[in-house]
Amino acid sequence: MREIHRLAVSGATVLDGTGRPPLESATVVIEGDRVASVGSAVTTPIPPDATIIDGKGKFVTPGLVDMHVHVYTPEKWHPEFFLAAGVTTVLDLGGQLHDVAGYRALIESGARPGPRILFTGPMLEEGELYAGFAGFCRRFDSTNTEAEVDALADAGVDAIKLYVTVRPDTARRACARAHARGLPVFMHQHATWGVEAALAGIDSVEHVNVFGQLAPQGFWLAEPAKLNPFEYGGWLWRWLGDFDPRSDAVHRLYDGLIAAGTALDPTLVLYAARPGALGDDVGDTSMDDPERTKALPLLPSAVGKELVGRWAERRAAAHGASEAARHRMRRAWDNILTLVGGFHRAGGMVLAGTDCPNVAIVSGFSLHRELELLVRAGLSPMEAILAATRRPAERLGKRELFGTIAPGRAADLLLLTADPLADIRNIGRIERVIARGAVYEPDQLLRGLRTG
Repeated sequence: MREIHRLAVSGATVLDGTGRPPLESATVVIEGDRVASVGSAVTTPIPPDATIIDGKGKFVTPGLVDMHVHVYTPEKWHPEFFLAAGVTTVLDLGGQLHDVAGYRALIESGARPGPRILFTGPMLEEGELYAGFAGFCRRFDSTNTEAEVDALADAGVDAIKLYVTVRPDTARRACARAHARGLPVFMHQHATWGVEAALAGIDSVEHVNVFGQLAPQGFWLAEPAKLNPFEYGGWLWRWLGDFDPRSDAVHRLYDGLIAAGTALDPTLVLYAARPGALGDDVGDTSMDDPERTKALPLLPSAVGKELVGRWAERRAAAHGASEAARHRMRRAWDNILTLVGGFHRAGGMVLAGTDCPNVAIVSGFSLHRELELLVRAGLSPMEAILAATRRPAERLGKRELFGTIAPGRAADLLLLTADPLADIRNIGRIERVIARGAVYEPDQLLRGLRTG
C-alpha cells in the first residue's frame, strides 16, 4: 500500500475561496492530493510526519482556474507556464478530442507538470467554418444535435461549446441534451444573440460579444465565419465607442441573462490588446509584450515569432489610426469595462478566462492581468478571486472537487508573499504552487523549460 504524503502550510492568512473573511494565522493540512483540514493554527493539529511549509506573513488562496483556453497544437501547449502562474485548472473551450485527451493523459501520468485539464472537444458549428479555426471546430447537421452532444458526452468531455453559427433552436436542443447528460454549455455568440442564448439554456456566454445584440442598425454581420479573426474582432470596436453602456436596453439584457442564471466570461485581456497597442495603461503587460516578457526565450522559435508578429500587427494598426479612431477605440474600451462591471453589479456571475494563446496572451500569466482588469471593471479583489476559483467550480458542476480550500477538496493552493485583497496584482507574487498535493516553485518550473 502506497504511503500517503502529508504536508502542512502553517501560520498563513487563508482566503478559502468561499468569499468569507480571511482566516489569519491558519493551518492547512494536506494528505496526498486532498485537503485534510483547515483552521486556526492554535486548534488545527499537524501530523507528526508532515512536511511543514512556514506560512507566517504569507497568504494562501485556492489554485486559479482559467475558464477559457485553447491548448492548440503541441508547440503551443505550455503546462509549466500555467502552473508557474498558479493556474491549477484550465477549461479548454475548443480543440480536437485526440489532442486534448492526450494532453490530459500526459499530465495525469506525471510525465509533465501541468494543470488539471477539462475540455469540451471541438467547438460546434452548424454553418460554414472559418478556415483558420477548422483545426478546433466541427460542423454538424443540426438535425442530429442530440446525437452530436451524446457522442461528445460519451467521449468524456466536461462541457459543450457552441460557436458563432449555431442558431437559437439548435442551441436550445443542444442545451437540453447536454444538461440531461450533466454537462454545462458555453457559447461564443453571433447567430444566437444575448437573451436568446439565456433562454436556450446557455450556462456561460464567452467574450463581450454577448452585447453584439445591441449593435445599431447597419453594423450587423451576416456571415462572421467569412471574416478573419482580426476583422471579426474589429467589428465591436466600430460601434461600441458610440454606444451608451448604461441604457435601458443594456439593463434588459442583464436582466435576461441573470434571470436564466447565465454567466459571463468577458476575457477582458483579449480586448485590452488594442488599446494596449496604443500605449494605454491596460494593466500589467510585462508577460504579454514580447519586448519585455521573460516568456519569449522559453517558447519554441515559431511560437515566439508569432507572439512578436501579433503584437507588431496590433501596433501597426494603432500607428496608422487617426486621432478620431484612437478616441473611438478608447471610448469603446471604457464602455467594455462599464458593461462588465454593470453586469456584476446587477447580480450577474462573472468568470475569469483569457482565451490564450489568442493575440499575444501568455498561458497562465495573462490570467493575473484578467483579474486586474476585472477589478478595474468594478469587482472587488475578493470578487475577482472568486471569479477564478469558486465560481468556475460551481459553473462546471465540480464545486466538491476544487475552487475552495476545505476538507476533501483537491489540494490546489497558492502561497503568496503579499495580500491580494490589498492589491489584486499581488496574485502574481507566488512563492509556491501546490497542485493536487505536489509542491512547485515557479522559477524552477520556468528554469526547467529553459534548460530543457
